[in-house]
Amino acid sequence: MTEPRVGPEAPGNMRTLVLSNDLDETREIISSAYSPYQLSVLGDPKEFSAWYAEGGFPGITVSGLQYGAETLVAPQPLDSYLLVCQLVRGRVRVMSPGREERVVGPGQTYVLDPYRSFQVHWSPGARMTTLRLDRETVEQAAADALGLEEPLRARFSLNGTVSAAAARSWAGISAAVHREVLGEGVARSSPLVAGHLTQSTAAILMQTHELVTRGVDAQRPGEVAHPAVRRAMALAEERADQPLTLADLAAAARVSPRALQEAFRRHVDTTPLGYLREVRLGRAHQELATARGDGDVTVAEVAYRWGFNNLGRFAGYYQQRYGRPPSRTLRS
Repeated sequence: MTEPRVGPEAPGNMRTLVLSNDLDETREIISSAYSPYQLSVLGDPKEFSAWYAEGGFPGITVSGLQYGAETLVAPQPLDSYLLVCQLVRGRVRVMSPGREERVVGPGQTYVLDPYRSFQVHWSPGARMTTLRLDRETVEQAAADALGLEEPLRARFSLNGTVSAAAARSWAGISAAVHREVLGEGVARSSPLVAGHLTQSTAAILMQTHELVTRGVDAQRPGEVAHPAVRRAMALAEERADQPLTLADLAAAARVSPRALQEAFRRHVDTTPLGYLREVRLGRAHQELATARGDGDVTVAEVAYRWGFNNLGRFAGYYQQRYGRPPSRTLRS
């Protein structure tokens, strides 16, 4: 291996696999790390250099890649995984024959799904990070996002994040993943944490980047067929008398809290905690109606039993839903 002209240090727990000026050596190693690919130097071959490093935890691999000369990369389709690419420095032009072409600059992202063929034209010195997710994880997250029972063949446009808010959300989860990889995070040693973070990353990807779903019928508004929503509803109904948080409901649903909130908003026009409150309100109403005329039962004890610690708010919710105060239900 010859001494490279461009060779950043691998940060944190990432391991440098390529640090070379040799085109053939670089092609061989990175083909093994990603998928077999063609690597061509478009500028002066004497200026070529390459750096590649990676690290991760079960479910996610984070990589860093840089070329020191104008370079064209043409990999085979990724097949078994998906890459979310973010430019750190310089520019690249990513091209998918017959589909799309886009110039990407620092801070911008694009997604390479397992099914597209593509080429990437690197400007000299451009550097990017990539986040790799298994295809099965992504396809289950896509099905959950669309309210489908079976994993969905997930394809993405090259358009990057769908809004400024989406860009901030993706930056947040990406930063969390990088902290776990680079800083001896618990995801490296805890399969449970790694699994939750991987699922959350895939769920947020669905909400922040453009998923192409030609020929897929998403659930019609008003139909509660979203698997994550159903799982959260089941927990709320089974344990309505126990302390439950948004995090508890999201864990049962197997998605991130943000993804669960969006799914509830889209499919049932409420929030997860709003649904839990409605379940508890219904249970309290049933108990008050059953205890009608029983002088040993009070509104306060029923309210407390079903998680309403503020009697004024309980009375307000009850009045709004049933058109009368809870005390009248108990007395009449």
